[in-house]
Amino acid sequence: MRLFALLHAPLAFIIPQDLDQKLHLYRTHKAPALAAAAADQGEVMNDSASQSEKQETRISEIKDAKLIFNQAFKNVQDIHGRENMRFPKEIIWLMGAPGSGKGTHTPAILRARGITNPPISMSSLLATPECKDLINKGLMISDGKVVENLLHALLDCEPEVGVLVDGFPRSEVQVECLKLLHERMHELRKEHKHTPFKDYFPRPTFRICVLYVDEEISVNRQLMRGKLIKEHNAQVMRSGKGEIKEERVTDYDEMLIRARYQIFKDHYSCLLKLSKIFPFHLINAVGGIDSVMRIILKEFEYQSSLELEHDTYEAISHIPLATKIGIHARQDLIRRLEHYCETEPELFSRAVKFIDHEVSPMVARHAISGQALVRSDNPVLSDPKIVEVVISILSERGYAVTMDERVHETPKRVDPETWEIILERTHVYALNVRFPQHHIQPLEQKF
Repeated sequence: MRLFALLHAPLAFIIPQDLDQKLHLYRTHKAPALAAAAADQGEVMNDSASQSEKQETRISEIKDAKLIFNQAFKNVQDIHGRENMRFPKEIIWLMGAPGSGKGTHTPAILRARGITNPPISMSSLLATPECKDLINKGLMISDGKVVENLLHALLDCEPEVGVLVDGFPRSEVQVECLKLLHERMHELRKEHKHTPFKDYFPRPTFRICVLYVDEEISVNRQLMRGKLIKEHNAQVMRSGKGEIKEERVTDYDEMLIRARYQIFKDHYSCLLKLSKIFPFHLINAVGGIDSVMRIILKEFEYQSSLELEHDTYEAISHIPLATKIGIHARQDLIRRLEHYCETEPELFSRAVKFIDHEVSPMVARHAISGQALVRSDNPVLSDPKIVEVVISILSERGYAVTMDERVHETPKRVDPETWEIILERTHVYALNVRFPQHHIQPLEQKF
Protein backbone atom coordinates (compact mmCIF):
# COMPACT_ATOMS: atom_id res chain seq x y z
CA MET A 1 0.00 0.00 0.00
CA ARG A 2 1.12 3.53 -0.61
CA LEU A 3 1.60 5.62 2.49
CA PHE A 4 0.88 9.33 2.60
CA ALA A 5 0.82 11.88 5.41
CA LEU A 6 -0.67 15.33 5.11
CA LEU A 7 1.83 17.70 6.62
CA HIS A 8 -0.63 19.60 8.78
CA ALA A 9 -3.01 16.72 9.39
CA PRO A 10 -3.09 14.67 12.59
CA LEU A 11 -2.97 11.27 10.87
CA ALA A 12 -0.95 9.59 8.18
CA PHE A 13 -3.23 7.58 5.95
CA ILE A 14 -3.18 4.79 3.42
CA ILE A 15 -5.00 5.53 0.18
CA PRO A 16 -7.44 2.78 -0.84
CA GLN A 17 -7.16 1.46 -4.42
CA ASP A 18 -10.46 3.04 -5.52
CA LEU A 19 -9.13 6.51 -4.70
CA ASP A 20 -5.99 6.27 -6.80
CA GLN A 21 -7.56 7.92 -9.84
CA LYS A 22 -8.89 10.88 -7.89
CA LEU A 23 -5.61 11.38 -6.09
CA HIS A 24 -3.85 11.32 -9.44
CA LEU A 25 -6.09 14.21 -10.54
CA TYR A 26 -5.32 16.04 -7.31
CA ARG A 27 -1.60 15.62 -7.85
CA THR A 28 -1.95 16.80 -11.46
CA HIS A 29 -4.20 19.84 -10.96
CA LYS A 30 -3.43 20.78 -7.37
CA ALA A 31 0.26 19.96 -7.25
CA PRO A 32 1.33 23.09 -5.36
CA ALA A 33 -1.25 22.59 -2.61
CA LEU A 34 -0.51 18.91 -2.24
CA ALA A 35 3.25 19.41 -2.35
CA ALA A 36 2.96 21.84 0.54
CA ALA A 37 0.68 19.57 2.52
CA ALA A 38 2.01 16.08 1.85
CA ALA A 39 4.48 14.37 4.17
CA ASP A 40 4.82 10.63 4.44
CA GLN A 41 6.36 8.36 7.04
CA GLY A 42 6.55 5.14 4.93
CA GLU A 43 9.30 3.64 2.81
CA VAL A 44 9.88 4.58 -0.88
CA MET A 45 7.92 2.14 -3.06
CA ASN A 46 7.48 1.68 -6.77
CA ASP A 47 4.08 2.94 -7.99
CA SER A 48 3.55 -0.23 -10.04
CA ALA A 49 4.23 -2.67 -7.17
CA SER A 50 1.68 -5.45 -6.93
CA GLN A 51 -0.41 -6.11 -3.82
CA SER A 52 1.66 -9.17 -2.97
CA GLU A 53 4.89 -7.21 -3.27
CA LYS A 54 3.49 -4.49 -1.03
CA GLN A 55 2.45 -7.07 1.54
CA GLU A 56 5.91 -8.62 1.46
CA THR A 57 7.43 -5.18 1.90
CA ARG A 58 5.18 -4.56 4.90
CA ILE A 59 6.23 -7.83 6.54
CA SER A 60 9.85 -7.02 5.80
CA GLU A 61 9.48 -3.59 7.40
CA ILE A 62 8.12 -5.13 10.59
CA LYS A 63 10.99 -7.60 10.72
CA ASP A 64 13.45 -4.79 10.10
CA ALA A 65 12.03 -2.50 12.83
CA LYS A 66 14.88 -3.40 15.16
CA LEU A 67 17.43 -2.63 12.45
CA ILE A 68 15.72 0.67 11.68
CA PHE A 69 15.59 1.68 15.35
CA ASN A 70 19.15 0.62 16.13
CA GLN A 71 20.55 2.61 13.22
CA ALA A 72 18.51 5.70 14.12
CA PHE A 73 19.54 5.42 17.77
CA LYS A 74 23.21 5.02 16.80
CA ASN A 75 23.07 8.09 14.57
CA VAL A 76 21.66 10.18 17.40
CA GLN A 77 24.00 8.69 19.99
CA ASP A 78 27.03 9.49 17.82
CA ILE A 79 26.02 13.14 17.98
CA HIS A 80 25.03 13.45 21.65
CA GLY A 81 27.16 10.79 23.35
CA ARG A 82 25.78 7.80 25.25
CA GLU A 83 25.88 9.48 28.66
CA ASN A 84 23.72 12.30 27.25
CA MET A 85 20.92 10.06 25.94
CA ARG A 86 18.67 11.40 28.68
CA PHE A 87 15.05 11.07 27.68
CA PRO A 88 12.05 12.42 29.60
CA LYS A 89 10.89 10.07 32.35
CA GLU A 90 7.24 10.25 31.24
CA ILE A 91 6.21 10.24 27.59
CA ILE A 92 2.56 10.46 26.53
CA TRP A 93 2.01 9.17 23.00
CA LEU A 94 -1.09 10.94 21.68
CA MET A 95 -3.06 9.65 18.71
CA GLY A 96 -6.57 10.41 17.60
CA ALA A 97 -9.15 10.25 14.89
CA PRO A 98 -9.22 13.19 12.47
CA GLY A 99 -11.30 15.93 14.05
CA SER A 100 -11.07 14.43 17.55
CA GLY A 101 -9.63 17.65 18.96
CA LYS A 102 -6.08 16.63 19.78
CA GLY A 103 -4.88 20.22 19.56
CA THR A 104 -7.80 21.42 21.67
CA HIS A 105 -7.35 18.86 24.44
CA THR A 106 -3.55 18.68 24.54
CA PRO A 107 -3.32 21.52 27.14
CA ALA A 108 -5.68 19.60 29.46
CA ILE A 109 -3.52 16.48 29.24
CA LEU A 110 -0.38 18.51 29.95
CA ARG A 111 -2.01 20.14 32.99
CA ALA A 112 -3.25 16.80 34.29
CA ARG A 113 0.28 15.39 34.25
CA GLY A 114 2.14 18.57 35.21
CA ILE A 115 4.10 18.57 31.95
CA THR A 116 5.70 21.89 31.02
CA ASN A 117 7.73 20.78 28.00
CA PRO A 118 6.09 21.94 24.75
CA PRO A 119 4.40 19.05 22.92
CA ILE A 120 6.30 17.37 20.09
CA SER A 121 4.25 17.38 16.88
CA MET A 122 5.35 14.81 14.34
CA SER A 123 3.94 16.90 11.49
CA SER A 124 6.22 19.75 12.58
CA LEU A 125 9.24 17.43 12.74
CA LEU A 126 8.58 16.45 9.13
CA ALA A 127 8.47 20.07 7.96
CA THR A 128 12.26 20.39 7.87
CA PRO A 129 13.94 21.51 4.61
CA GLU A 130 15.44 18.04 4.21
CA CYS A 131 12.02 16.38 4.44
CA LYS A 132 10.45 18.94 2.13
CA ASP A 133 13.21 18.31 -0.39
CA LEU A 134 12.34 14.59 -0.39
CA ILE A 135 8.68 15.42 -0.93
CA ASN A 136 9.46 17.80 -3.79
CA LYS A 137 11.47 15.03 -5.47
CA GLY A 138 8.45 12.74 -5.23
CA LEU A 139 10.09 10.59 -2.57
CA MET A 140 8.76 9.48 0.78
CA ILE A 141 10.25 9.87 4.24
CA SER A 142 11.58 6.65 5.75
CA ASP A 143 10.63 5.36 9.20
CA GLY A 144 14.30 5.57 10.13
CA LYS A 145 14.34 9.30 9.43
CA VAL A 146 11.11 9.78 11.37
CA VAL A 147 12.48 7.90 14.40
CA GLU A 148 15.77 9.79 14.23
CA ASN A 149 14.00 13.16 14.19
CA LEU A 150 11.84 12.04 17.10
CA LEU A 151 14.86 10.99 19.19
CA HIS A 152 16.51 14.36 18.63
CA ALA A 153 13.32 16.14 19.71
CA LEU A 154 13.00 14.01 22.87
CA LEU A 155 16.58 14.82 23.86
CA ASP A 156 15.86 18.54 23.49
CA CYS A 157 13.23 18.33 26.27
CA GLU A 158 13.68 18.93 29.99
CA PRO A 159 13.79 15.28 31.13
CA GLU A 160 12.38 15.85 34.61
CA VAL A 161 8.90 16.99 33.61
CA GLY A 162 7.85 14.62 30.81
CA VAL A 163 6.62 15.34 27.30
CA LEU A 164 3.67 14.67 24.98
CA VAL A 165 4.28 13.35 21.45
CA ASP A 166 1.47 14.07 18.98
CA GLY A 167 1.18 11.69 16.01
CA PHE A 168 3.39 8.72 16.84
CA PRO A 169 3.25 5.76 16.27
CA ARG A 170 1.38 5.54 12.96
CA SER A 171 2.47 2.17 11.61
CA GLU A 172 3.47 -1.29 12.78
CA VAL A 173 7.13 -0.44 12.28
CA GLN A 174 6.74 2.63 14.48
CA VAL A 175 4.87 0.62 17.11
CA GLU A 176 7.82 -1.74 17.28
CA CYS A 177 10.22 1.20 17.46
CA LEU A 178 8.28 2.64 20.38
CA LYS A 179 8.64 -0.64 22.28
CA LEU A 180 12.33 -0.73 21.43
CA LEU A 181 12.76 2.81 22.76
CA HIS A 182 11.19 1.76 26.06
CA GLU A 183 13.55 -1.22 26.26
CA ARG A 184 16.56 0.96 25.41
CA MET A 185 15.64 3.45 28.16
CA HIS A 186 15.56 0.57 30.64
CA GLU A 187 18.97 -0.56 29.38
CA LEU A 188 20.39 2.92 29.90
CA ARG A 189 18.95 3.02 33.41
CA LYS A 190 20.49 -0.33 34.29
CA GLU A 191 23.79 0.65 32.72
CA HIS A 192 24.07 3.87 34.78
CA LYS A 193 22.50 2.56 38.01
CA HIS A 194 25.77 2.56 39.95
CA THR A 195 27.31 5.64 38.36
CA PRO A 196 27.13 9.37 39.19
CA PHE A 197 24.65 9.69 36.28
CA LYS A 198 22.00 7.36 37.74
CA ASP A 199 19.55 10.19 38.53
CA TYR A 200 19.54 11.19 34.86
CA PHE A 201 18.14 7.80 33.84
CA PRO A 202 14.89 7.25 35.80
CA ARG A 203 12.46 4.42 35.17
CA PRO A 204 10.56 5.33 31.97
CA THR A 205 6.79 5.74 32.01
CA PHE A 206 4.96 5.46 28.69
CA ARG A 207 1.24 6.22 28.31
CA ILE A 208 -0.78 5.71 25.14
CA CYS A 209 -3.69 8.12 24.68
CA VAL A 210 -6.19 7.82 21.83
CA LEU A 211 -8.98 10.36 21.29
CA TYR A 212 -11.93 8.78 19.50
CA VAL A 213 -14.90 10.13 17.55
CA ASP A 214 -17.04 8.26 15.05
CA GLU A 215 -16.69 8.82 11.32
CA GLU A 216 -19.63 11.15 10.74
CA ILE A 217 -18.63 13.45 13.59
CA SER A 218 -15.05 13.43 12.30
CA VAL A 219 -16.16 14.41 8.80
CA ASN A 220 -18.55 17.12 9.99
CA ARG A 221 -15.99 18.66 12.33
CA GLN A 222 -13.35 18.92 9.64
CA LEU A 223 -15.72 20.33 7.03
CA MET A 224 -16.95 22.87 9.58
CA ARG A 225 -13.36 23.78 10.44
CA GLY A 226 -12.62 24.39 6.78
CA LYS A 227 -15.76 26.48 6.37
CA LEU A 228 -14.96 28.66 9.39
CA ILE A 229 -11.38 29.20 8.26
CA LYS A 230 -12.55 30.28 4.80
CA GLU A 231 -15.07 32.69 6.31
CA HIS A 232 -12.42 34.08 8.64
CA ASN A 233 -9.92 34.59 5.83
CA ALA A 234 -12.54 36.24 3.64
CA GLN A 235 -13.34 38.66 6.47
CA VAL A 236 -9.64 39.43 6.94
CA MET A 237 -9.25 40.10 3.21
CA ARG A 238 -12.25 42.46 3.22
CA SER A 239 -11.35 44.36 6.36
CA GLY A 240 -7.58 44.18 6.26
CA LYS A 241 -7.62 43.33 9.96
CA GLY A 242 -6.54 40.08 11.54
CA GLU A 243 -4.30 37.27 10.38
CA ILE A 244 -4.88 34.83 7.55
CA LYS A 245 -5.24 31.25 8.82
CA GLU A 246 -3.79 28.35 6.91
CA GLU A 247 -6.32 26.46 4.79
CA ARG A 248 -5.85 22.68 4.71
CA VAL A 249 -6.81 20.75 1.62
CA THR A 250 -8.09 17.98 3.91
CA ASP A 251 -10.68 20.31 5.46
CA TYR A 252 -12.64 20.68 2.21
CA ASP A 253 -12.64 17.35 0.38
CA GLU A 254 -14.96 14.82 2.01
CA MET A 255 -13.44 11.92 0.08
CA LEU A 256 -9.98 12.63 1.49
CA ILE A 257 -11.42 13.14 4.97
CA ARG A 258 -13.12 9.75 4.91
CA ALA A 259 -9.93 8.14 3.57
CA ARG A 260 -7.98 9.55 6.49
CA TYR A 261 -10.56 8.26 8.94
CA GLN A 262 -10.41 4.80 7.40
CA ILE A 263 -6.67 4.74 7.93
CA PHE A 264 -7.15 5.75 11.56
CA LYS A 265 -9.33 2.65 11.96
CA ASP A 266 -6.81 0.49 10.11
CA HIS A 267 -3.95 1.71 12.30
CA TYR A 268 -5.93 1.35 15.51
CA SER A 269 -5.20 -2.39 15.56
CA CYS A 270 -1.48 -1.51 15.70
CA LEU A 271 -2.09 0.75 18.68
CA LEU A 272 -4.06 -1.95 20.48
CA LYS A 273 -0.90 -4.04 20.65
CA LEU A 274 0.54 -1.37 22.94
CA SER A 275 -2.39 -1.71 25.36
CA LYS A 276 -0.94 -5.04 26.49
CA ILE A 277 2.33 -3.37 27.49
CA PHE A 278 1.63 0.23 28.52
CA PRO A 279 -1.22 2.16 30.20
CA PHE A 280 -3.74 2.73 27.42
CA HIS A 281 -6.27 5.58 27.57
CA LEU A 282 -9.09 5.46 25.01
CA ILE A 283 -11.00 8.71 25.46
CA ASN A 284 -14.42 9.36 23.97
CA ALA A 285 -14.02 12.83 22.45
CA VAL A 286 -17.57 13.07 21.07
CA GLY A 287 -18.87 15.40 23.79
CA GLY A 288 -18.26 19.08 24.39
CA ILE A 289 -14.86 20.46 25.33
CA ASP A 290 -15.62 20.65 29.07
CA SER A 291 -16.99 17.11 29.32
CA VAL A 292 -14.05 15.66 27.38
CA MET A 293 -11.61 17.56 29.59
CA ARG A 294 -13.23 16.07 32.70
CA ILE A 295 -12.75 12.60 31.22
CA ILE A 296 -9.12 13.38 30.44
CA LEU A 297 -8.41 14.66 33.97
CA LYS A 298 -9.97 11.52 35.43
CA GLU A 299 -7.99 9.24 33.10
CA PHE A 300 -4.68 10.89 33.93
CA GLU A 301 -4.99 10.98 37.71
CA TYR A 302 -1.83 10.05 39.60
CA GLN A 303 -1.38 6.28 39.83
CA SER A 304 1.43 5.27 42.17
CA SER A 305 1.61 1.70 40.85
CA LEU A 306 2.57 3.07 37.41
CA GLU A 307 4.92 5.83 38.48
CA LEU A 308 6.82 4.59 41.54
CA GLU A 309 9.67 2.13 41.38
CA HIS A 310 8.49 -1.44 41.98
CA ASP A 311 10.31 -1.83 45.31
CA THR A 312 9.06 1.54 46.55
CA TYR A 313 5.48 0.75 45.63
CA GLU A 314 5.61 -2.70 47.23
CA ALA A 315 6.91 -1.17 50.47
CA ILE A 316 3.99 1.26 50.83
CA SER A 317 1.12 -0.33 48.90
CA HIS A 318 -0.39 -1.90 52.04
CA ILE A 319 -1.24 1.58 53.36
CA PRO A 320 -4.83 2.35 52.27
CA LEU A 321 -5.46 5.17 49.82
CA ALA A 322 -7.09 8.28 51.29
CA THR A 323 -9.71 8.17 48.54
CA LYS A 324 -10.76 4.65 49.50
CA ILE A 325 -10.37 4.53 53.27
CA GLY A 326 -13.84 5.95 53.81
CA ILE A 327 -15.70 3.78 51.28
CA HIS A 328 -16.99 1.35 53.94
CA ALA A 329 -16.50 3.65 56.93
CA ARG A 330 -20.24 3.93 57.62
CA GLN A 331 -20.75 0.15 57.64
CA ASP A 332 -17.68 -0.34 59.84
CA LEU A 333 -18.93 2.32 62.25
CA ILE A 334 -22.31 0.63 62.70
CA ARG A 335 -20.64 -2.74 63.13
CA ARG A 336 -18.35 -1.40 65.88
CA LEU A 337 -21.17 0.25 67.82
CA GLU A 338 -23.37 -2.86 67.65
CA HIS A 339 -20.44 -5.06 68.69
CA TYR A 340 -19.52 -3.03 71.80
CA CYS A 341 -23.13 -2.49 72.85
CA GLU A 342 -23.86 -6.24 72.70
CA THR A 343 -20.58 -7.75 73.94
CA GLU A 344 -19.30 -5.09 76.37
CA PRO A 345 -22.33 -3.15 77.63
CA GLU A 346 -20.54 -1.82 80.71
CA LEU A 347 -17.71 -0.35 78.65
CA PHE A 348 -20.26 1.09 76.22
CA SER A 349 -22.15 2.68 79.12
CA ARG A 350 -18.97 4.30 80.49
CA ALA A 351 -18.27 5.82 77.09
CA VAL A 352 -21.79 7.25 76.86
CA LYS A 353 -21.50 8.64 80.39
CA PHE A 354 -18.23 10.39 79.52
CA ILE A 355 -19.87 12.02 76.50
CA ASP A 356 -22.88 13.13 78.53
CA HIS A 357 -20.81 14.65 81.34
CA GLU A 358 -17.79 16.13 79.55
CA VAL A 359 -18.35 16.41 75.81
CA SER A 360 -21.98 17.44 75.36
CA PRO A 361 -21.82 20.43 77.76
CA MET A 362 -18.73 21.81 76.00
CA VAL A 363 -20.32 21.32 72.58
CA ALA A 364 -23.44 23.15 73.74
CA ARG A 365 -21.33 26.13 74.84
CA HIS A 366 -19.74 26.32 71.39
CA ALA A 367 -22.89 25.62 69.37
CA ILE A 368 -22.48 28.70 67.18
CA SER A 369 -18.76 28.34 66.41
CA GLY A 370 -18.99 24.81 65.01
CA GLN A 371 -16.00 23.55 66.99
CA ALA A 372 -15.30 22.59 70.59
CA LEU A 373 -12.02 21.57 72.21
CA VAL A 374 -12.62 19.20 75.12
CA ARG A 375 -9.71 18.64 77.51
CA SER A 376 -9.96 15.92 80.13
CA ASP A 377 -7.73 13.99 82.51
CA ASN A 378 -10.45 11.42 83.10
CA PRO A 379 -8.64 8.06 83.42
CA VAL A 380 -11.49 6.37 81.58
CA LEU A 381 -9.81 7.54 78.35
CA SER A 382 -6.72 5.48 79.09
CA ASP A 383 -8.62 2.50 77.72
CA PRO A 384 -8.22 2.41 73.91
CA LYS A 385 -11.53 0.60 73.55
CA ILE A 386 -13.42 3.39 75.29
CA VAL A 387 -11.68 5.96 73.11
CA GLU A 388 -12.79 4.02 70.02
CA VAL A 389 -16.37 3.87 71.28
CA VAL A 390 -16.44 7.59 72.16
CA ILE A 391 -15.20 8.58 68.70
CA SER A 392 -17.59 6.12 67.02
CA ILE A 393 -20.62 7.42 68.94
CA LEU A 394 -19.82 11.05 68.18
CA SER A 395 -19.18 10.19 64.51
CA GLU A 396 -22.52 8.40 64.29
CA ARG A 397 -24.21 11.54 65.65
CA GLY A 398 -22.65 13.66 62.90
CA TYR A 399 -19.59 15.09 64.65
CA ALA A 400 -16.06 15.00 63.23
CA VAL A 401 -13.66 14.07 66.04
CA THR A 402 -9.89 13.93 66.43
CA MET A 403 -8.10 13.07 69.68
CA ASP A 404 -4.67 13.87 71.10
CA GLU A 405 -2.95 12.65 74.26
CA ARG A 406 -0.39 14.68 76.19
CA VAL A 407 1.64 13.82 79.31
CA HIS A 408 2.11 16.65 81.80
CA GLU A 409 4.98 16.32 84.27
CA THR A 410 4.73 18.20 87.58
CA PRO A 411 7.63 18.33 90.10
CA LYS A 412 6.44 16.86 93.42
CA ARG A 413 9.53 16.45 95.59
CA VAL A 414 13.31 16.06 95.65
CA ASP A 415 15.02 12.86 96.71
CA PRO A 416 17.23 13.93 99.69
CA GLU A 417 19.85 11.32 98.92
CA THR A 418 20.24 11.65 95.17
CA TRP A 419 18.77 15.14 94.76
CA GLU A 420 16.69 13.73 91.92
CA ILE A 421 13.51 15.65 91.16
CA ILE A 422 10.55 13.32 91.40
CA LEU A 423 7.87 14.10 88.82
CA GLU A 424 4.19 13.29 88.80
CA ARG A 425 2.86 12.40 85.38
CA THR A 426 -0.69 13.27 84.40
CA HIS A 427 -2.32 12.21 81.13
CA VAL A 428 -4.41 14.90 79.50
CA TYR A 429 -6.68 14.03 76.58
CA ALA A 430 -7.86 16.61 74.05
CA LEU A 431 -10.85 15.95 71.79
CA ASN A 432 -11.36 18.33 68.89
CA VAL A 433 -15.08 18.10 68.07
CA ARG A 434 -16.29 19.75 64.86
CA PHE A 435 -19.85 20.17 63.61
CA PRO A 436 -21.79 22.45 61.22
CA GLN A 437 -21.38 26.11 62.09
CA HIS A 438 -24.54 28.10 62.81
CA HIS A 439 -24.60 31.53 61.19
CA ILE A 440 -26.66 34.11 63.07
CA GLN A 441 -28.35 36.54 60.74
CA PRO A 442 -27.83 40.19 61.80
CA LEU A 443 -31.00 41.84 63.08
CA GLU A 444 -30.99 44.55 60.41
CA GLN A 445 -31.05 41.88 57.67
CA LYS A 446 -34.30 40.39 58.98
CA PHE A 447 -36.35 43.45 58.16
